[in-house]
Amino acid sequence: MFVYAAAFVLVSIMLALPALAQAPASISTTVGSSQSTSSQSTSSQSTSSQSTSVAKVSLSASSEGAGVTIGITGSGFAADRNVTAMFGTTQLSLSGTCTTNSAGGLSGCSFVVPNVPHGSYTVLVSDGTNNPIANFTIPVITIPGSTLLVTMTSVGLSLVTQLVTRRVVNLDAERRMKAEVSAFNKEKRAATLAKDKAKLEKLKKRELPMRQEQAKVSTSRLKVTAITFVPLLGVYYLMASFLGGFNVVVAYSPIPIPLLVGTNGIMALFWWYMLSSFTFSSLLTKLLHTTT
Repeated sequence: MFVYAAAFVLVSIMLALPALAQAPASISTTVGSSQSTSSQSTSSQSTSSQSTSVAKVSLSASSEGAGVTIGITGSGFAADRNVTAMFGTTQLSLSGTCTTNSAGGLSGCSFVVPNVPHGSYTVLVSDGTNNPIANFTIPVITIPGSTLLVTMTSVGLSLVTQLVTRRVVNLDAERRMKAEVSAFNKEKRAATLAKDKAKLEKLKKRELPMRQEQAKVSTSRLKVTAITFVPLLGVYYLMASFLGGFNVVVAYSPIPIPLLVGTNGIMALFWWYMLSSFTFSSLLTKLLHTTT
């Protein structure tokens, strides 16, 4: 199983490198504004404006890097109006159908994320009367850099976990106990099938001490979890904060996987991290012989 997962991760990384930064994203994030205050500077409108409206605007993604195309949809605008948009203080060049319909709806309009520093921005869409906004974040690192960063972080954390396991767990004792339990269960099954009551009574006396010893050996695995859980959780939170949030898109997948891979092959931080961790943890367990 882990071999297929490893192949999937490696193929995804290779495909991410050449042109994934230009792939479309489609995580729906809607930020409506019934009362919005705009202080954006444009060449066609005043430096500050304030409007109260029921207009709402949605972006196809809430966090992406420069050069990625983001779709705009909205409702509650004035009918049959051309819209303009500001990305922070940067005037956007819109493409597609950027005229509202007779019901005040907007769809088929898009813009390319400008080359501005990472951080949080507001995207203001205006029909001249209504000025709803949506929030948008440009992460510090974008695809393919984020793909490799998350992958290498998962490799590092998996390696640390395996090294702690080798240090804390008595692997030889664990293997001996596993062999002993296997032999005991085999002997018990044979005695049960033979209906050998005397043998079963002897085995019953051996079972409790053996189970107690097995529990003692297994406790060392819990120690590994206790030692590594908080640091690993801390690294994950720091990584999420650094990249722009827990739901930021960090990878694109060439293979559609239900739940893990979203529309257009996007993979959020959580799922890519989990897939990478599972894959490399399994590989390192085999390589370092930390499994019994």
